[in-house]
Amino acid sequence: MKRGSPRVLVVAENDVRAATIEASLRRTPDLHITVGPSRALRRLIEEHDPTVVVVASTAAGLASVLDMIPAGAFRAPPVILLVEDPRAAWTTRARRAGVQAVLSLDASVEQITAAIGATAAGLITLHPEVLRAPARSTVGDTPDERMLTTRERQILEMMAEGLSNRLIADRLRISMYTVKFHVASILEKLRAASRTEAVTLGVRSGLIPL
Repeated sequence: MKRGSPRVLVVAENDVRAATIEASLRRTPDLHITVGPSRALRRLIEEHDPTVVVVASTAAGLASVLDMIPAGAFRAPPVILLVEDPRAAWTTRARRAGVQAVLSLDASVEQITAAIGATAAGLITLHPEVLRAPARSTVGDTPDERMLTTRERQILEMMAEGLSNRLIADRLRISMYTVKFHVASILEKLRAASRTEAVTLGVRSGLIPL
């Protein structure tokens, strides 16, 4: 293993699945791998200080696993989820816990390895199902993306590019205050808790071209 190689912590609800993922990842050079049960996630993070955590979980056990991720003063590492229903797992709760990638439970070693590299670099990796547009609601409980102004759509696209408020202001030649106002309006209209969630909703609804 080379110096500076990613330290990957793999946890799962059963030993067989954890061992299977470990065996697959060990075929990839330059990864330092630690394996353990999901019930010990908090302790394993604090002891091994991983670069990335790979969590394999059923839908029933996911919430309790996310609750074990340290918060507050201790900076938790980014998390890759391997789950049965990727779309259902990409929630505000998961993002707040540090989840940056969601793959299916049967993801290939190539997909997991690619997600590890992307996540370590600060990027988000999502299963295609996560980005599939949701069915339209008939009871008015979904965000009304039609309410976004032309300027707000421009800013949403720039948010998707990863631009900061300052860079958006410079590109559009408007003030930082104006950008902050538009971003707050976008989050409110899309009912998003963060910029990342707003971008995800924008992709799903077709506001942001792929």
